[in-house]
Amino acid sequence: MRFQFENFNYTFENPSICPHCHNGIEPRALGNFPEIGPDNTKVCYSIWKCTHRDCRSIFVGVYEIQGQGRGSFRGFLDGSPIGPHWPDSILNLESRFIETYTQSLQAEYNGLTEISGMGFRKAIEYLVKDYLIHKSAELKGKIEDSALAKVISDNFTDPRENDLKELLKRATWLGNDMTHYLQYHDYFDINDLKELIKLVMDEIHSIEQKRHYIENIQSKYKK
Repeated sequence: MRFQFENFNYTFENPSICPHCHNGIEPRALGNFPEIGPDNTKVCYSIWKCTHRDCRSIFVGVYEIQGQGRGSFRGFLDGSPIGPHWPDSILNLESRFIETYTQSLQAEYNGLTEISGMGFRKAIEYLVKDYLIHKSAELKGKIEDSALAKVISDNFTDPRENDLKELLKRATWLGNDMTHYLQYHDYFDINDLKELIKLVMDEIHSIEQKRHYIENIQSKYKK
């Protein structure tokens, strides 16, 4: 998409996924409307039509104008972000992780970047504590009110869980950055935090799958 504002030309990539149906598309542009908001922020509202045959929805992208031809995509005004799904290996895990993560995605889609990061940090805590309680119910009272860092340090002691432990520590560090006044990991952002959470879920799935097969497939030769 291209538009001109205050004598500068701006070029941004067209959306490639519809925020309603989540299919890959080449949307039809309906118009761009750059303006200065009441707080003197400069934005461009870009209106698109989904070209997928089963959707055809209208959606609005918001682009922040930073001046002199520079800017960045802020998010969509509407649409439904796709949240994570439990791996088959832990389908029976009861947790508010998925709900919290999805709400955080919705906040991010709506441009509420100051609070979405805090939501992802909260989602990590639900995932860690509920996963451990799922494995060992007797841990429930011990870890519910414990600091997340201590829970991770004390309960992932199996060498086979070392990668999971290290990923969780780093996801927690980035998540804490999103909740505190100062940030200590300036080179990483909310996208890195989401990628870490995805890697954590993949690692949990791998651990549980390996445990399943090791425990349930035994040699036919008994010692």
